[in-house]
Amino acid sequence: MKKIIAAICTAACLAGCASQQDTVTTTTSSSQDTIQEPLFHQWFAGEFDNHEQHWQDNINKQKNPDLQVHEHIHHIFAPLATPALEGTTYFVKQYMDGDPSKVYRQRLYQFIRNEEKGALQLNIYRFKDEAKYADAHLHPELYENLTQDEITTYPGCEVYWTFNGEYFDGNMGHNTCSIVSKRSGKRIFFNDTLRLTDNQIWIADKAADEEGNYIFGNKAGIPHINRKVIYFTGWGGTRIGGKDAPEDAKWIFNRDILLHNEGQIVPLIDAKTQQRSGYSIQLALLTYQNTKDPIFKLGLIDDETGKTITYIWSDRKNPTLGMNLRWMQAGLKVKEDRPHFGF
Repeated sequence: MKKIIAAICTAACLAGCASQQDTVTTTTSSSQDTIQEPLFHQWFAGEFDNHEQHWQDNINKQKNPDLQVHEHIHHIFAPLATPALEGTTYFVKQYMDGDPSKVYRQRLYQFIRNEEKGALQLNIYRFKDEAKYADAHLHPELYENLTQDEITTYPGCEVYWTFNGEYFDGNMGHNTCSIVSKRSGKRIFFNDTLRLTDNQIWIADKAADEEGNYIFGNKAGIPHINRKVIYFTGWGGTRIGGKDAPEDAKWIFNRDILLHNEGQIVPLIDAKTQQRSGYSIQLALLTYQNTKDPIFKLGLIDDETGKTITYIWSDRKNPTLGMNLRWMQAGLKVKEDRPHFGF
């Protein structure tokens, strides 16, 4: 895992996703504009997650122990103007296992038109002072004084995005992106292929050494398939004491719940006292194994065991969800402002 994470941090990979709601697919670009830059940014901006793929891999691995499970990755691609750079820029944060503290990558992405290649060129910059620019999407004022001396890039690791009439393909030059491993002293070559649709980004990243020996990447060639998330806001709480509490027990309650639909788990706590209820809720887009029906699940989790004790499900495009167990209640609806971002 450490090798994969470290390599991902260096490679010019991005991330892949299907959202619970259809996003707008129309474009205002001229029919003569083959690069389709406005449409690209319309699709690219947002948060993405591969929760269902990771969940399904773990189920499949029970029958196929040799299966390579895709890591669970969450991606934030936040548009953020950078006066020091031309083009359109994004702050990028990527973390593991649905845990924002497990950050493996923070980058600055710069997109510029490359008319010669007929592509949108992505240049990837690393911050020399990672701590200074941590969570910069929440502090855009940091970028006002950023200088090019504070960032660095890897020549040859540019990604070129072209529109094929249906989706965007992203590719590097073959073996143009490489680093010398500090551990082995060998040069490692990265070759990534990507796909961006209106609600997914696929990432197939792979690396090999100078002799062509495998370093990382999915050996079956299956990309990380990440969906653009939809955030929900709402309220929820439980009686103090949970399901065994008397009917006249006081409640732990919160009217400011925020969580996305790609497997995020949020504890039910009291908004005023921060007292924990011992329960959490989860939203997830999943496909039942027996029926193969894709559903949208709202689950109630017992924090002590980590198990889902009950859940309801609905159509994946449902903009509202609710649960009432008498001792526990919750109501959620799609976030009205910037639903693809949790900030």
